[in-house]
Amino acid sequence: MPDSSGAGAAPTLTAARAPAQSPLSRPAARLGYWVVSHEPVCPDCGSFDVISEEVDTGDGLTETAWICLACGCAWPLACVCEWEASR
Repeated sequence: MPDSSGAGAAPTLTAARAPAQSPLSRPAARLGYWVVSHEPVCPDCGSFDVISEEVDTGDGLTETAWICLACGCAWPLACVCEWEASR
């Protein structure tokens, strides 16, 4: 019989709830979307020598991106993708 601590119980996944809105918090992402944060490691050369700056996307918009100081590669800090929960 399992003990009351839950040790040995299979982990369960639950939907995260947005924290209460505070003046310093960012708005919560809409349910059904997943924010994937990218690591500050260059995908081209593997360097950790990176900074984050606003960059022009080429269509008149800007986004915050990681920029590798070793090779010049730029990639976004995060991406938002659709996520469909299983029913």
